[in-house]
Amino acid sequence: MDAWTLLVVIAAVGVGVALFRGILSMAYGGKEDDEHAHQYMFKRVAWQAAAFALVLVALIVTRLVEHGAGPLG
Repeated sequence: MDAWTLLVVIAAVGVGVALFRGILSMAYGGKEDDEHAHQYMFKRVAWQAAAFALVLVALIVTRLVEHGAGPLG
């Protein structure tokens, strides 16, 4: 497993944790959910954006290396 794969997996786990916490918050409801629902949503969206960006960068880097345009030429 290379570094890019590890970073993508970490971001995916972050998405899952944020989603799970948001669902638990909604399930219990109450004051806690009212106060923190937007924070859980923001964290999930931020983790998704990070995961998407990492996948995109990994694909671009892989494509460049395959075509010989790596950092060493």
